[in-house]
Amino acid sequence: MAMGAPRMNGTAHPLSAIAGHCNAEADEGSMVVVASKDDKHAAEEMSASMQQRLVESSTASTGVDEEDTDAVEMAARMQRRLDVLPGRPHESEPFTIFRVAGPMRDRNRHLYEPQMVSIGPFHRGAAHLRAIEEHKWRYLRDLLSRSSGDGAATLASYTEAARVLEPRARRHYTEPTGHLSARDFVEMLLLDGCFIIEFFLKGEDRASDALIDAAWAMQNVSNDLLLLENQLPFFVLECFYGLATGGLGRDHLVTNLLAKYLTVETPQDAATAKPPDGEIHHILHLYYHWFLPTEDVAPAADNNQEAEDKAFDEWLAKPMDERVPWLLPSASDLKDAGVTFRAKKSPRSLVDVTFRPGDGVLEIPAVESYTNRAAFANLLAYEQSRGRWELQRLMSYVVLMASVVRNGRRDVEILQRAGVFVKGDEETAAFYAHLGELLGGAATAWGPAHDDYYTDLFRDVREHCGRSWNRHRAVLAHDYFSNPWTTMSAAAAVLLLVLTVVQTVYTVLPYYHS
Repeated sequence: MAMGAPRMNGTAHPLSAIAGHCNAEADEGSMVVVASKDDKHAAEEMSASMQQRLVESSTASTGVDEEDTDAVEMAARMQRRLDVLPGRPHESEPFTIFRVAGPMRDRNRHLYEPQMVSIGPFHRGAAHLRAIEEHKWRYLRDLLSRSSGDGAATLASYTEAARVLEPRARRHYTEPTGHLSARDFVEMLLLDGCFIIEFFLKGEDRASDALIDAAWAMQNVSNDLLLLENQLPFFVLECFYGLATGGLGRDHLVTNLLAKYLTVETPQDAATAKPPDGEIHHILHLYYHWFLPTEDVAPAADNNQEAEDKAFDEWLAKPMDERVPWLLPSASDLKDAGVTFRAKKSPRSLVDVTFRPGDGVLEIPAVESYTNRAAFANLLAYEQSRGRWELQRLMSYVVLMASVVRNGRRDVEILQRAGVFVKGDEETAAFYAHLGELLGGAATAWGPAHDDYYTDLFRDVREHCGRSWNRHRAVLAHDYFSNPWTTMSAAAAVLLLVLTVVQTVYTVLPYYHS
């Protein structure tokens, strides 16, 4: 019979789409097919199979469309986020203000968090710092009153300057500052920047002020201004100082105002202090520049893959004891190996440690005058934030001191007798040891020791300790010449030995003579 609408046991076939297609083919003059019962059964099975395939195909097609739609929407959202990022691809961000991370911060939060005044966005709004916020408004009023006349800077001038600097200032913080609106961020720059300028101006004027006159408050504010997490970009301070003084620039701010306060406990003299070459990042960067004056050192390797691979290969080719140059023996072990400790006279800086291989003298600057541990810890944190290709002078010094005093009291006594620790401060030794432990992972992470400040010194010390004669001489000096009584005993023993030899010679000579 002719195939019109296929029937199964007298009922219409469910695949109407296929039926329509078949009807269309029939209208076009296709041949008539006569099917038996077996043929009808086979056709029914084939139709069911085709129906299942179409359903599966339709379901899969719908799922793909939905996934494609979700992917397009997600890509659009992510693209909007990418479009608002500052800078350009492959352009390094100008990050200069970091939050201290890792074990350095976890065990020493009091060294890195402000105790009295917050500067910048990281600690803004902290409960224990709210008392000083009112003083910031008072200091802003005092700074505005310093200038008068037609050309004087007004509050609107400061506000407009802060508004212009806001996008640039945001890019200097490593953590997002999106929680602060543009208005809030501008207000923060204005209040914090003017507070810093007025704080130092009041100190220069020796004006009567409750905050300045209280010694504990003055010290706490000064400490908080040297914390890495508590900084403003220096160009903000420079701009506000120019408005307050009628156009005086960066050099005048640095040499005539800040040098009087930031050169305390540094080898740099305030009268001869100069700003560093290039950009000043913030107040802590300026303090680091004067705390560790620039020295004539070999230029650091270029930050490229070829130089890094070459340095790493050279590091791998060294013996194990040279791969880890920070493993200097303790003071007691060095003394047993013939090394003599002395306090260095007129050091260029705290890290000016030298070793004389000829006589085995290790000279270390005395550390009793430097007691501001919070500033020291933040100087160290700032140095590590500069990048792996920068010379790590302070980190090298901390690791050296930590290794020298690792045995505790005995090592402290040796350095005390040498004048390095004038007070024999075990707490200071523990501070170095603690920082050394925290830096252990960071030190090994540097890999090649090309950035270690004491590479040559460590090599000379190891060579000196490796000579057996130096060790024997040290044992001799320790056992027989450590005090006048043992020296007299040793001299008497030597004299007795000489007399015995002479007596023996005179006893034997007559026998050979006869």
